[in-house]
Amino acid sequence: KNQIYDFLKGIVKNINTLGLKLQFNIEGQSSTKAALVNDMLVLFRSAIFRKDLRDYLTKDEKSAWLYERLVWDSTPIPIEYVNRYHKFNFKDIDYTRYGWNEKQLSGSMFFVTHRVYYTYRLERDEFVIKDSLRNILKYLFPLPSDYLLQVDDAKESCEYEYENSDGVINFISTIKSMLDSSLVEFGKTNEKPLAKSLNILKSTSAISEFFEDKKLSSLATDMLTRSFYYYYHSSGAFYSEEYKTLKNILKLQMRDKLPFFITRIFLSHLKKVRFDSFYSSEKELFDLVEHIISDMPKDGYVSVDNIVKYCRYRDIRVNIDSSYKSKDYHLECDVDGYEFSENLYVNDYYEVLFFEPILKATLFYLGALGLLTLKYDRAKSPYTIRAKNSEYISVWDSLKYIKLTKLGMYVFGYEDSYEQKKIEVSSTNRKFDEYKPIVTIDEKDIIMMAKLDSFCDKIDTNRYALSYIKLFKDCKNIKALEAKIDSFYKNIEPNPPQVFNDFFDEIRENSNMLKRDLKQVVIDLNNNKKLLNLFMSNKKLQEIVTKAQGYKIIVHKDNISKLTKIVKDNGFFIDF
Repeated sequence: KNQIYDFLKGIVKNINTLGLKLQFNIEGQSSTKAALVNDMLVLFRSAIFRKDLRDYLTKDEKSAWLYERLVWDSTPIPIEYVNRYHKFNFKDIDYTRYGWNEKQLSGSMFFVTHRVYYTYRLERDEFVIKDSLRNILKYLFPLPSDYLLQVDDAKESCEYEYENSDGVINFISTIKSMLDSSLVEFGKTNEKPLAKSLNILKSTSAISEFFEDKKLSSLATDMLTRSFYYYYHSSGAFYSEEYKTLKNILKLQMRDKLPFFITRIFLSHLKKVRFDSFYSSEKELFDLVEHIISDMPKDGYVSVDNIVKYCRYRDIRVNIDSSYKSKDYHLECDVDGYEFSENLYVNDYYEVLFFEPILKATLFYLGALGLLTLKYDRAKSPYTIRAKNSEYISVWDSLKYIKLTKLGMYVFGYEDSYEQKKIEVSSTNRKFDEYKPIVTIDEKDIIMMAKLDSFCDKIDTNRYALSYIKLFKDCKNIKALEAKIDSFYKNIEPNPPQVFNDFFDEIRENSNMLKRDLKQVVIDLNNNKKLLNLFMSNKKLQEIVTKAQGYKIIVHKDNISKLTKIVKDNGFFIDF
């Protein structure tokens, strides 16, 4: 408030010295903030005032260049960048290079501040306009031509065009079957699906992947697996129409009702970086993307560069953690190796390293869900950097254009219905032996192979035999064993030949034939003549001992105190 007060006071006080041709007179004698605000409202209603003030601020080339970049772009401009890539030379500015120093520039640039300060990494020497003043100055300057999201005919050629509407519908059907059979497994942290599960899903569904490179070949499958796994285990309803399931899952995601851990993939280019533990920044991210979808044209492509600037002009960013922590985050590439270029100031690091990759990753995620058509190139950074092991900051860097699919139009509520293509369900050819508990399947039926793996040993390329070892695995009690047998009837075959029923009946009959008596205690006797003679001759000890063999005796634990007393009375000390 004090900064705005000073700004207004300075404007009113200097009206005449600026040489502005106003249609009215205004006295700079206002003593209260409220009065100054009222004065400014009068001034800013005047198109002549706005134009004259803007013309005054930009009357020389330096001022025009600085205001053009600083008013609509919140990023400070390093003086080194200006001096290296532009004809202006600001090295003659008088300032003290110690600690933090700010100096307002004179002349027509009087709202621009030159500041010098030190960070943990390097000295900052830059131009900036304070945000409180910049937001007022925006009213003087015309909107940038790309202030709104606009249709872009995507003339720029791209290596990839990605559309996964049919693939995600097929994926939902496949993963529902696998989830019902507990075939989707996650690692110890319960955040990342195992490679085995991802490979099954990739080979049995029609999902498209983003990239062909081996190390990037499971990104879409990984995202979708995480989504539907947590949706399933959060009592999410799978509808008979897969597109309705998709609409429900996106609704819950956008409302931050499901902790999917998808954002772990969004941040994979950063070391030891996570969204905050309360998921509030994830909510901010999905709120922003929903707002972008709402504002973008529905009848064509929109450039991602337009989306990034749309956020920049409005000072929108998603802070994944507190700002004092973000400066300590590390990249897989050399953070200190960033060089000035036409496209990048060193001060852009938060947008370049954090905001842009996360925003683009979210759009890729919506592409995997079949809601957006994507156009992009191989993963390659649009910025000049010195990277350690790759050409890109994140794998999402090269996204250029997005467009809503027909499925996306329905899921986001811009169409009332969606005509889903009929899913071709491949018939499962299974043969159950009448004389032995052996199942023969099509060797291409990978899901059935995965299902049988919990019950059977593979005996050749397409035959599986029921196995005690596989059936008993992970069964810690009879209840778990019964549940596993029931799952065979539910997920493999409800009415198999009698030989299978006999196999399971035999297992039930032979269960718990070994009993443990935890009340019986085994005691070892040392080879001592006097001690052994005591146990052979003492009638009270003989009544207590249940069984004796060699130098071992078995005693009921209730009789331990009696045994201890008799032995001690005969000169043998024991401490149990």
